[in-house]
Amino acid sequence: MNSNPSPTAANLSNVPEQSNQLGIYGIAFSLFIAIVAELIFKTHLISEIELTAAVRVIVVFLSLYSLHRFSAIAFKGYDVSLKNLLTFALVLLGSLMVVWFGRIISLSLSSYTLDTGFLAGVKPESLFFCIPYASGALLIQSVLGLQFAAVFSISLGLVLGVYTPDAFFLPMILATCLVASLSLSRCRTRSAYLKAGLNISLICIPFALASIIVEPDIVIIDIVTRISGSILSGVLCAFVAAGVTPVLEYVGGYVTDMRLLEMATLDHPLLKELSIQAPGTWNHSMVIGMMVEAASDEVGANPILARVSAYYHDIGKMKKPLYFVENQGRGENRHDKLSSSMSALIIKSHVKDGIELAKKHKLPKAIEDMIPQHHGTSRIQFFYDKARKEAEEAGEDPDSIDESLYCYPGPKPQTREAGILMLADGIEAAARTLSDPSHDRIQGLVQKLINKVFSSGQLNECELTLKDLHLIAKSFTRVLTGIYHQRVAYTVPAEKVNDKQGEDEKVVLKKVESEANDSDKKVSKKKAASKKKVGSGSSSEGAGEEDKSEGDSKSRKEDLKRLGM
Repeated sequence: MNSNPSPTAANLSNVPEQSNQLGIYGIAFSLFIAIVAELIFKTHLISEIELTAAVRVIVVFLSLYSLHRFSAIAFKGYDVSLKNLLTFALVLLGSLMVVWFGRIISLSLSSYTLDTGFLAGVKPESLFFCIPYASGALLIQSVLGLQFAAVFSISLGLVLGVYTPDAFFLPMILATCLVASLSLSRCRTRSAYLKAGLNISLICIPFALASIIVEPDIVIIDIVTRISGSILSGVLCAFVAAGVTPVLEYVGGYVTDMRLLEMATLDHPLLKELSIQAPGTWNHSMVIGMMVEAASDEVGANPILARVSAYYHDIGKMKKPLYFVENQGRGENRHDKLSSSMSALIIKSHVKDGIELAKKHKLPKAIEDMIPQHHGTSRIQFFYDKARKEAEEAGEDPDSIDESLYCYPGPKPQTREAGILMLADGIEAAARTLSDPSHDRIQGLVQKLINKVFSSGQLNECELTLKDLHLIAKSFTRVLTGIYHQRVAYTVPAEKVNDKQGEDEKVVLKKVESEANDSDKKVSKKKAASKKKVGSGSSSEGAGEEDKSEGDSKSRKEDLKRLGM
């Protein structure tokens, strides 16, 4: 965490190296774009300003380098790694090619349909509104983020301003690119590209109407073409970006929100195996996923990356699940037969095993990095204290214990998402030990553990601030209180209720059985009395009475059968 960053010797020693790297990459990047742009547009210049090729290259080079240098210093998210700059340059050159190709097609259509066809008499400038200028901005936003997308929008405007200056198109290109970037900043579904395309169209239409108003000799076909072209431009931007983003993601090794959402469906083989081999760890990961997603949303981090990383952060525990307390039953603890150092070694090994599984299943690098970072260089306190206690009992010096044997290898969390994951991992495990998880006790536990991690220095290398920690604590408390909320106690336990119901059923069955026996006895007595009596009644009446009593007896027996007697 860098709430009050202070320069260290290591940081100061890296400044010249980073500055040289920034300068070399920036010069090469800017010069490459300037030369290729000249090669693309030199044969189809629309500029009214007479400039030599060398002057145009110098102007574009200086403009791009100044913008790149400023962005690298001013924007924290503008990572000037070689891979990012190559991706940026390729997308920018691709956008320039799209603009060049679109203008060539527009000029060709205007000439071909000059006298005939449904576009007869349309001007090339009207067809320029159909070009998907903002498709590159959508691509950059998908793979590199909002700050790169803003720099891309300005860079595209600078280059086109030199080769194709226009009173309406340059402001429209800048506006559509920025709006496209903002529209895709929270991509949660594939329809987000269509929504971004719709926003691009809505921005293009006012520029098209403005060009119609200020142009005196415009005809109906130009009006229709400019308005419909503005709508078509947004649709083309959405289709181009949605189609090219997976290719760019695969080739460049980037992780987009769509890729993370696909991994969060719990259908991944690793998650399925985790739920079978280590169900306690799986449940622990699911709860942490809810915690880090809510906290990341509060502090402005990437909630999808945080949640998916939480799902996979402990996959290494599948190798030895019974050595971790969340997967142990009420039986024997396997660590009771091991030394403290051996137990600590097994606990630490789940980090190495998790990294191996992540590489085997080709998990994104961003998720793989979370596996070691969520523990940082923290100490396995339980076994370290146990080792010190054993040393004292053996008459040895507790300080002679090698602390490195009981510490995770690191590195410390490098991103806000990794820092939040580290906090959630310890807090969720500790919350399970609360006998009375009331709101106040959970809040106190959360605050205590966050202060402990902060004071240990584990958050020194990520960008979490004190304000972020306060928001994270409130978010964790809210989620954990909802999970471990108290319920109203039942007046009679469920087991006793079932016993009482069983006893009541037995009493009823005995009562019915006794009544059936009494009725049978009465019937037999009546039969005997009817046989002794002579001439007391007709035989038909006696037979009817007998049949009636036998029917009653049969019905009672059927009732007893239904009751299971």
